[in-house]
Amino acid sequence: MSEPAPTLTVKQQAIYKFIVEHIEQKGFPPAIRDICEAFGISSPNGVMCHLKALQKKGYIHRVEKRGDRGRAQARGITIPGVSAGGFSLPLRGVVAAGRAIEAEDQDERLELRELFGADDLFVVKVRGQSMIDGHIADGDYVVVRQCETCENGAKVVAMVDRAMTLKKYHRKKDQITLHPMNAEMAPIPVDPARQDVKILGVLAGVIRKC
Repeated sequence: MSEPAPTLTVKQQAIYKFIVEHIEQKGFPPAIRDICEAFGISSPNGVMCHLKALQKKGYIHRVEKRGDRGRAQARGITIPGVSAGGFSLPLRGVVAAGRAIEAEDQDERLELRELFGADDLFVVKVRGQSMIDGHIADGDYVVVRQCETCENGAKVVAMVDRAMTLKKYHRKKDQITLHPMNAEMAPIPVDPARQDVKILGVLAGVIRKC
């Protein structure tokens, strides 16, 4: 029969729950500064004391890493049985497309949901070249913010008679026109009185695998 897990203090329980939810929702553990901000802890050393206690009691595993100037980081936390959700990648700083920029070490990650600033997002894969002049090519994945209305000129994913398309939207009185961003293709007129048309969402970003 296994030994019962050691009891946690109220603060340790709260920090443990925060770490679990962060991993499940974002796909990676929080940084020490995230825990400081969440719990109003002024010193990183205060957070480290709680993490060491959680590790000693067997609730978390830690591989301590050091950032710039030797500061401890919290990214090496794993918790048995807790699976990562979301999708994130290490953020290594800013890279110059012109004059070179001095590199700086960073302990950050880029979380796609936070990048686009909303929870009501979905992704569709592009087929065809109708938006090539808008830098959206065949095979790209477009991130779409779900909504039912938009301004004229917005790039939208629209459903027309159960067919989904990505175009620039323009409405004038009772006439809707879906404009491709390809000089070789003609606009698509839509009559809302005779066709079933609705906006599914507005373009939020483009993901391209090189």
